[in-house]
Amino acid sequence: MKQIGAGGEIQLTDAIQQLNDSQSVFAYDFEGKRYDVGEKLGFVKTTIEFALENEEIGEDVRKFIVELMTAKVNH
Repeated sequence: MKQIGAGGEIQLTDAIQQLNDSQSVFAYDFEGKRYDVGEKLGFVKTTIEFALENEEIGEDVRKFIVELMTAKVNH
């Protein structure tokens, strides 16, 4: 049974709890950066960061951002 959570969404924590009711659920504590793609700005920031780190497209994305920022400053 799906229940609607905050913001009209099915929340991950609710889904984990429902799964925990029927079987064991394990967690993994990690060190590193956490990305929040559940909201628009977090999704955009994450996408840009991963694109910049990508060997295939990183340099082109970097150039695009510079061009975009230069155009915005000149207007």
